[in-house]
Amino acid sequence: MSILDKNKIDGIGKSMGENKLALMIEDHLDWENDLQHLTLLQDKINAYVSFIESGQIYSVYPDAKLVDGFIFDLRFKYKPTENCNKLLEVFRKNTQDLRIEFKIYES
Repeated sequence: MSILDKNKIDGIGKSMGENKLALMIEDHLDWENDLQHLTLLQDKINAYVSFIESGQIYSVYPDAKLVDGFIFDLRFKYKPTENCNKLLEVFRKNTQDLRIEFKIYES
């Protein structure tokens, strides 16, 4: 799975040390085409948000009902651009009521 598969969860599991469910997004793309990359990332994150909002997450992962929140675990192969960081900040603000936390990792 990858950022290109917007309707698939790249990885899911219970966070170690926290009572949260982590959903991984694997981003292997470079930033040569910034706008296209941002659009793909936005679509993928929106799909994950919809997965939670619709309640589908509870049928796929029943233990999600017992967690205190969610982590979107973004794994970037290439360092995110300034525009990417701005996009992620917008998502952080707009998903607080869903108890979604964003964690960013770079290879």
